[in-house]
Amino acid sequence: MIELASITKSFNSGRPNQFTAVDNVSLMIEPQKVTVLKGPSGSGKTSLLTMIGCMARPTSGRIFLHGIASALPSQQDQAGSLEITSLPERFLNDIRRVTFGFIFQQFNLIKGISVLENVMLPAYPTGESRADFRGRAEELLEMFSIGRHAGQRVELLSGGELQRVAIARALINNPSIIIADEPTAHLDSKLSYEFMEIVGKLKEAGKTIIIASHDPIVYDAPLVDVLVDMRDGAIVSSGRDR
Repeated sequence: MIELASITKSFNSGRPNQFTAVDNVSLMIEPQKVTVLKGPSGSGKTSLLTMIGCMARPTSGRIFLHGIASALPSQQDQAGSLEITSLPERFLNDIRRVTFGFIFQQFNLIKGISVLENVMLPAYPTGESRADFRGRAEELLEMFSIGRHAGQRVELLSGGELQRVAIARALINNPSIIIADEPTAHLDSKLSYEFMEIVGKLKEAGKTIIIASHDPIVYDAPLVDVLVDMRDGAIVSSGRDR
C-alpha cells in the first residue's frame, strides 16, 4: 500500500509567482489494484505521480510505502513501512529502480539504438548478469508481440509498437508498482483499448497500477478499481471498488 499524508508541492516558494501544483493531498493507494488519477491539464496529476514514484519530493507532507518487499528492507520499520520523503537521493534511486516501473506520455525511448537495448536500459545499474536481463527483455518483447522488432531502431516503429516497448521497459526489473502518465495521449482509440487490455493483464499478474489520465477510455474502463478526481491540485472525489 502507498500512503500519502497531507502532500503539498509548491514551486517558487516565497516568491510572487509561487504556484501550488498539489495542495494537501491525502490518499491510500491499495496494492494489486488499478488507481486512476483523473482531471484536466493542470490539475496536479503528473506532479502527484512524480512524488509517488520518487522522482520529486513534496514541499510538505509524507509518503509511505507499506509492505513493499523490494523497497530497501534495511530502511523499513518493524511493521514493514518505509517513509520515502526524507530518504537521501541514493536510496531513492534504488527504490525507483526496483519498486517502480514508469510509462511516460512521450515514451522517452532512445533513438538510434535497438528496441531490445531500450528495454534493457533500466536493468544495467542493478548489477544483474546481462545475459539474464537480456533473456527477460526478449521474453517481454515476445509477450507483447513485438519480438520480431527486437533488433530495429525505435524510430522505425508505429505508435502502438512504441507503447508496447515502453511497457516492456517498465517491466524489465519486475517492479511491484507501475506508474503511467497519460499513456494513451498519443494513441488512437483502438490502440488505447489495447493498452487497457494490457493493463488488465498486469493487474491479473498482481501489479499495483497508478495511471494519470483525462481519457475516458482509461478512467471509464471496468478494470479500474479506484477513480480519483483532481482539480486545482486537490482531490475532489475518490470512488472505490467501481
